[in-house]
Amino acid sequence: MNKLRRKVYMTAGCNTISMGSGRKEFHPKKPRPGLEDYIREAGGGTLKQLGGGKNVDEAVIGNFMAARFNNQGNLAALIPTIDETLLWKPCTRVEGACCSGALALMSGIKSVLAETAESVLCLGVEVQNTVKAVYGADILATAGWSRERKAGHAYFFPGKFSDRAGAYFAKHGRERSRKAMARWFCNAIENARLCPTAQEHQNSAKDLEALALSEPTPRSFVDHLNFYDCSKVSDGASAIAILSEEGLQRAGIPKNEAVEVVGWGQTEADLTKAP
Repeated sequence: MNKLRRKVYMTAGCNTISMGSGRKEFHPKKPRPGLEDYIREAGGGTLKQLGGGKNVDEAVIGNFMAARFNNQGNLAALIPTIDETLLWKPCTRVEGACCSGALALMSGIKSVLAETAESVLCLGVEVQNTVKAVYGADILATAGWSRERKAGHAYFFPGKFSDRAGAYFAKHGRERSRKAMARWFCNAIENARLCPTAQEHQNSAKDLEALALSEPTPRSFVDHLNFYDCSKVSDGASAIAILSEEGLQRAGIPKNEAVEVVGWGQTEADLTKAP
């Protein structure tokens, strides 16, 4: 990473609820918010803190596979639905599997560093509860190498991580490793209970460790993981603004209400090679 040529800040973040089967209001047979709804909610929340779209020079949105999950491409053109002041401003969509949102942030940072923008609205959005889990797993598998798909598990990525877990158990011991994985699950749920927008915020299970240590069921899932080792699919969006010092001044936001970006890192692995 080269030294940043100017100061870059992030502020005015906004998150929607992470909607999914862990929320009491979730009902698979009732209408739920779509891409446009989440984009408007998160983006609108950030714009409100910025003083409106007039203080935004461009926007970027990260998303993985809306063309499959939602039959919707060209997500950049949904950004102006947030507010009419965003009409005719440069908007870009980026994709990088689970890192799509991070790529949106990097795109915004680079625009500010390049001095082509003083204020960038960055969003990340996913709506994946539109299909049953096994079909969703097939769509998510497109983040892996397509030539491996035919030989892969029906639940492609849980299968990948299950294989790695099995190799880890063989090297380091199953019992101790399973206890460590159970602790991760407990930490995740305990943190979610503190966050009103988290999908597991309403989780009231009394013995989380017992759930996490339940035995895998290879006939219905994968060999070395149970369902609690895997996160639920969440629908939702997040937005944040990336600004220069001039962008902060334009929005009337003091520096002590923003975080300064002091560095960044971005690498790419070879999709066709196992780690």
